Amino acid sequence: MKYLNKELAQEIVNRTMTIINWNINVMNEKGVIIASGDEDRVDSIHEGAVKVIETQTGFEIGVTEADKFHGVKAGINLPITFHEKVVGVIGITGAPEEIRNYGELVRMAAEMIIQQAFLMEEMQWDERLKEELVTMLLNGQEDFDSLYFDRARRLGMDLTIPRTVIIMAADDNAKVFKTIRAKLSTDDLYVVHQHYIILLKRIVLKNGVWNQAATRAELERWMSYLEKQEELAVKFSLGTYYSGLEGIRISYQEAVHSLKVGKKLDPDKNIYSSEDRKLPIFLSQAKEQGLDVKFGTYIERLKQQDKKGELLETLLMYVEENGDVNKVAARLFIHRNTLRYRLERINELTGKDPRKIKELVELYLSVLQNQLS
Repeated sequence: MKYLNKELAQEIVNRTMTIINWNINVMNEKGVIIASGDEDRVDSIHEGAVKVIETQTGFEIGVTEADKFHGVKAGINLPITFHEKVVGVIGITGAPEEIRNYGELVRMAAEMIIQQAFLMEEMQWDERLKEELVTMLLNGQEDFDSLYFDRARRLGMDLTIPRTVIIMAADDNAKVFKTIRAKLSTDDLYVVHQHYIILLKRIVLKNGVWNQAATRAELERWMSYLEKQEELAVKFSLGTYYSGLEGIRISYQEAVHSLKVGKKLDPDKNIYSSEDRKLPIFLSQAKEQGLDVKFGTYIERLKQQDKKGELLETLLMYVEENGDVNKVAARLFIHRNTLRYRLERINELTGKDPRKIKELVELYLSVLQNQLS
């Protein structure tokens, strides 16, 4: 692995030159100057650095000795070590007696910068690997081998923790993720998808049962914060909790389809739950898998004669109120006789009687297919 490149070397130069008012050079493991406060010296070979690499120790060049070497000026050159290996050389230009006291300080600063960069790169690599393992969970593989679990353990992923899938979709997903990330627990896992953010949220089970209301309340707090503090409009889709690794895949698929159907059926809402949309999710998944069963053209026939939309509104209210005619009439502000007439009219136009459970289901499925198409 190459620990020192031009970008990092230039960062070392810029940061160390704020410590001391002397020119700094950074040379790679071959003695080539790859960064300097004096741009004209970049890409030239520094013979003093070559000597440092050969001897693994510092090398001073006095003013009178500088002409004896190629590409050097008077100064101090010290090895940069990382993991007990010389990875480069840092040099301070100037009379050795004037800059000697700064040498160790500058060398330590350079090594600290490399250490920080290495840790950051390692963390980023771990994050990428973590996302890869999470993606495998979401896609659902039949068998996860021992290597998969070994990697998960090394990255601190406890796969026995109960989690459900939450999808967050916004115009600026990067900004949403930056905000939400600070609110996540160490056991929450995530993947930043092209169109949305996928979160595997840790949940609490009580007697084996998921308190969905608590999770939903947390999403509402997030949504409120994002809207008021960050001026971000976000839609959340919450999958159901299922146990086991296969449960993650199922929860994810439900969350995806819940978002899809939610945008069509309730575009004004910002939080969708798959628990509330089992039937439309089933239709959406069936269609995606090529099982697009048609439930007749009942609603198309109804809409042709229902110019004001009163019959469709009545049918949907009838479903929502579980066929309670008193509640339906009250919510529609109509007399029960008017409701009875509308139900008979629906039967006449569609050939399906909404007062019969089986036929009401067929009518409702026809409505959903029409809305989702």
